[in-house]
Amino acid sequence: MIEINNISKQYRRGTAVFTALKNITIKIDEGEFCSVIGSSGAGKSTLLHIIGGLIHPDSGTLFYNGDDLYKQSSRNIDKYRKECLGFMFQQFHLMPYLTVNENIKLACYNRKQIDNIDYFLEKCSLSEMKNKYPSELSVGEKQRTAFIRAIISGPELLLADEPTGNLDPVNSKILMSLLKEFNNKNGTVVLVSHDTGMSDYANRRIILEKGMIIPS
Repeated sequence: MIEINNISKQYRRGTAVFTALKNITIKIDEGEFCSVIGSSGAGKSTLLHIIGGLIHPDSGTLFYNGDDLYKQSSRNIDKYRKECLGFMFQQFHLMPYLTVNENIKLACYNRKQIDNIDYFLEKCSLSEMKNKYPSELSVGEKQRTAFIRAIISGPELLLADEPTGNLDPVNSKILMSLLKEFNNKNGTVVLVSHDTGMSDYANRRIILEKGMIIPS
């Protein structure tokens, strides 16, 4: 599914150059649950954003189902993000002026997906919250809303950036169970976290340190 070959990325901070990733090579198969573990600044989020078509690498290639992503047009990269990916972030990124139902509906592209919202709300114990605004939700409820929004369009690949970072242990377990269920239905998951415990849910663990993969 995903073939990453010798990907590197640097950022400039004034006159200083910071290497976020250095010659990263990874292959992720369809249906795999891959956790990327590392401390702050290890390059985890940069790697996830490159996989998600949000940040162009400085060098190297990324193939998705045989297509070289960064040789595609901007329009095709947008289509890749829309049709193939679901995103989850630590900060939820819910629209504050929209209800739970409306936030999820933003990620729907057809009537069938809209009709499935109630099913996922019930599954995630959010049915009674569908007409509430984010300010009226607990942290766990916000992240479960973000989870539904990420999978409502039926993506092949779910990218999760520190999704449990703001959650207590109980809500972390609930969310990870939902991610694992998505994976068990042949959805591919790439999760990045500083918490090594998240690897317990994954089929494979990759450890990043200073922008490089180290043996686990």
